[in-house]
Amino acid sequence: MKNSLKLFSLLFVLFTLVACSNDDEETPTEFTVTAVNPVSGAVGTEITITGTGFPSEASQIDLSFNGVAASISSLSSTQIVTAVPAGAGSGEISISANGFTRAAPSSFTVLSNLVSETFTNLFAPQTGGFGEPAGGPFTKFSFADGDVTESETDWDIAFRSTTIAVNGGQVTGTNDEPARNGNAAAAIENGTFDDITSASGLTFVQDADGAFGIPTGSDSGWYNYNFMTNIVAPIPGKILVFRTADGKYAKVEILSYYEDAPANPDPDTNAARYFTFKYVYNPNEGETSLAE
Repeated sequence: MKNSLKLFSLLFVLFTLVACSNDDEETPTEFTVTAVNPVSGAVGTEITITGTGFPSEASQIDLSFNGVAASISSLSSTQIVTAVPAGAGSGEISISANGFTRAAPSSFTVLSNLVSETFTNLFAPQTGGFGEPAGGPFTKFSFADGDVTESETDWDIAFRSTTIAVNGGQVTGTNDEPARNGNAAAAIENGTFDDITSASGLTFVQDADGAFGIPTGSDSGWYNYNFMTNIVAPIPGKILVFRTADGKYAKVEILSYYEDAPANPDPDTNAARYFTFKYVYNPNEGETSLAE
């Protein structure tokens, strides 16, 4: 009986020690992910992930965009600040910590970077004029290619002398103009190039029978003609915003109408009908931002 009592006491003590040891072990803390803001952005865009129960050390968290690891720049128990990593593709944002893995409540779309370029010496010749019917082919330009094009369909805007056509709407009745087969349109905005940060909310106009979306003539659209000096000069503060043939957006500031963009053009020595313009093009479907 005494031996049985001693054995029972020993077992009780051992059980108590094991129970206390288990109580002392720290239980892994689950966390939640409730929101991501924004849900789209180009590589390098800062992203804020909101939730609860995040660890206190960034080294305790594995964060990835569609399988590509991302670094953490700021961390609290309810917020992770990161940036879209190079090489990431659209898909799931995954967070692993404390033995748990959670996905963000919505997928993330990785956007292409905006294209910011200056195009020099786009030649836009014209036949006729000076009382004779104007003619000759328009020089077509594609924002997606960043270059002039001979394509009958893959163009956004087209130049001939001071006239600019868009690949949208219908033919105006002008000699030798290209057929319209896209959904391009134009808006003329007042301000500096940097002021125009979005195409959202603008009124776009397509070419139509008898009229271009960008009005022709001095002081009507993008330029002023000084008959005293015989110089065509871009109107300061006139920014052209385009919806492209496939529904994307770009902004354009025409810098010069003369070859090599001289600061002080001389119509006797500087060849005209050479456009130099800078532009920002957003290649992302449905995105209206034009801020660099």
